[in-house]
Amino acid sequence: MGQRLTLSDDERHVVSVTPIARGVWGPMIVTIVAVVIVQVASHYLAVARTHHALLALVLVGPCLVLTATRVWRWRSHKIHVTSAQVIVEGGVLHHYSVAYDLRDVVAMRTEQRVYERLTQRGLVILEMAAGPIPVGRVRHPKALSRVIDHERAECHHGSHPLDTVFDVGVTPPTPYWIEPEE
Repeated sequence: MGQRLTLSDDERHVVSVTPIARGVWGPMIVTIVAVVIVQVASHYLAVARTHHALLALVLVGPCLVLTATRVWRWRSHKIHVTSAQVIVEGGVLHHYSVAYDLRDVVAMRTEQRVYERLTQRGLVILEMAAGPIPVGRVRHPKALSRVIDHERAECHHGSHPLDTVFDVGVTPPTPYWIEPEE
């Protein structure tokens, strides 16, 4: 990706993960079949042999473009885990980057279908106070969840702005209409 991950001074990069390839294998298989068809046709048919380049351009060209765009889109998405946040970024023409603060994550969840458990893939979901946020389908989702949970446990809670307001040791100011006790 062209974008560079920018971190604050006290933040460290833990891991970056590329989500699993979705929608890449179908166009790739169709491209391979189209190449085989062009090769076989040019071997057995004289017309295909004389117009080999045109036939390859018409049959293989669109499949190759579709495969390249799917691979480019897949490789442009990343999930970064740092010591303070989870950053999900991606996009080919329209780049996006969303950061979730680890102090705001309530819990982690993974969802795996039967075949995903067999292939060790699954969906990682951040449980936030505002609701669940799917991070993406990754390889070894439980390992990524453990890494995020570990960083959540190590995250320093005193640096969050609301922690000082709701801290038990801090006494709230007395309202002006209440007389102080002597």
